[in-house]
Parts: sequence; structure tokens; C-alpha cells
Amino acid sequence: MYFSRKFSASELAILTALAASQIGASPVLAASLEGSWSGGGYVQPNSGKRERVRCRVSFNRQGAKVFGVSATCASASTTIRQTGQLLMVNPRRYIGDFYNSQYDISGRVRVTFHGTRLSVTFSSANGGGQLSLRRR
Repeated sequence: MYFSRKFSASELAILTALAASQIGASPVLAASLEGSWSGGGYVQPNSGKRERVRCRVSFNRQGAKVFGVSATCASASTTIRQTGQLLMVNPRRYIGDFYNSQYDISGRVRVTFHGTRLSVTFSSANGGGQLSLRRR
């Protein structure tokens, strides 16, 4: 998972309008995203083999519905660091962008609550992947 890019003003306006249109958006659920999470999954580069990764991810509130993200993921061959920003679409779904300066890769990330765990999917022009995270 590679993260970071600030939303443009128009993207943020559209995403905020989308989030505002959701019924019952709960700040309590949004607050539960904050903190440190860890887990595993895989990355699948377009030009390579699928590889298992273990990740530690931190979410910090930057606004009522906006969260900063930083993640460190390790595979058998490398360690990857990325940053990003997420917007709450509804109390259980977040979407955003990530950036990895190490490999100059950016893309889209989606986070969904499933009880006490987070399901994370990410994609870019270079590949994608999936993670399952639990609170640390």
C-alpha cells in the first residue's frame, strides 16, 4: 500500500458533498479510524509476481471527515513507506489517494470497516493490492 497526495479543491468539494449526502454519518465511527493498525495482505505489481506484505498503518484526523495516513509495509524483498489522505464517504467507507516517494507511485485507496477490522484496497497505474488490518 502506497499513500499520499492532497485532494484538489474540486475533488475535495465533490467528495465532501458525497459524504454530506450520506444519512447518519457518525463522528463516533469516524473517530474509531484514528490510531495505529497492523495486518497483512498482498501487493501485485503489473510487471511482477504477487507478494505478501505485513503493514503498520496510522490514521490521524485532519478535519471532520479527513484523515492523514502513513504506512510502512514489508515484504520478503523490501520495505515500503507511503503517505496519503482519506475522506469519509460514510461512517464505514473512506476513499483517498496515496503516494510513495521511494518509487514515485501514486494511486487510489479505499478503506472499509468490517466489525473490528479494516479492509484496504489500493490501485495505481503500476499495480494494486489488498490488506486486512486490526487495531494495534
